[in-house]
Amino acid sequence: MRRRLQGTTDSLVPLCRSYNKETYKKNDGKMRGWEVEMIKAGVNLYSFCEITVGVKWEGQGVEGEIEQFFSPLPFVKRSGIAHSVHIELKFITTDAPVDIPHSASGPFSCYDLSVYEADGHVSLTDGLSIFQLQPQAGIGIVTLHRSFKEKPPLSKYNFFLIGLIHLLSPLGFYDLHAAGLVRNGIGYLLLGESGSGKSSTALSLVRQGWHYVSDDAILVRPSADGIEALTFRRHFYLDPVLAHQFPEIAPHLKGSAMGDHTKRFLDVETVYPGRFRPGCIPRVLIYTHIVPQPVSKLIPIDKTTALHQIDEAKCVTIF
Repeated sequence: MRRRLQGTTDSLVPLCRSYNKETYKKNDGKMRGWEVEMIKAGVNLYSFCEITVGVKWEGQGVEGEIEQFFSPLPFVKRSGIAHSVHIELKFITTDAPVDIPHSASGPFSCYDLSVYEADGHVSLTDGLSIFQLQPQAGIGIVTLHRSFKEKPPLSKYNFFLIGLIHLLSPLGFYDLHAAGLVRNGIGYLLLGESGSGKSSTALSLVRQGWHYVSDDAILVRPSADGIEALTFRRHFYLDPVLAHQFPEIAPHLKGSAMGDHTKRFLDVETVYPGRFRPGCIPRVLIYTHIVPQPVSKLIPIDKTTALHQIDEAKCVTIF
């Protein structure tokens, strides 16, 4: 079953739930569970808005993979002891094959991953590594096969991103495949399928002085002012052929996302400094399409059609 963005904020889950697992509570003034393990293992903490993620790991080289996972995301690395965490992640390595419960339904396909579901638990796997999720409990166990380090950057990113999104959903954050822009304090969302021109349109507008939130990875949540759109990846993800149209970006395109000659990452701030905005309140929705016409044009649509197209937007969250 696909989890979709609703048309009203009433159905969205409250933003922050209490972290009340008995194992991790203080007892008679003594630290237990998670806090003790943090002291022993030096667990990393990452924060985003009001959310705190605690990350533990075992195995050589795993910490470097964790840093790469979080580097394009808006999470801030913290130090110290957390008395409350909203999401727990544990990373381990293995040479063993993936073990999927016999009762699991699926698989469903999502990018190059297979997705299984059983008894409220979700498993994402590429066939060798596996991300086991308990979304309602805020727990994720990531088992990385030793060959994982050889995977292309985008495959690694999708593996982690899709799992993390499912852990954020019960906290009231929902992903949307859209570009976010800001002009004169007004938020704009560009929606459309991959290849429909969202990123190139966003880059063109940023070049003209607009501010950007993201080119295709947005989180939305309810706020007092309406639905708020937040960046979930600052780097743009671009076809290098766009360097012919935007020659100033050519020196700043970083590595091939898929390990060949496909799309590359661009830190837009290095090309157009001061244009980044961490979020906006969208007031205008634009649905992009590539058509065989010499001039682009805007065609107004009614609100019902707009809501339907939001509902049909291809989000990363697929169930």
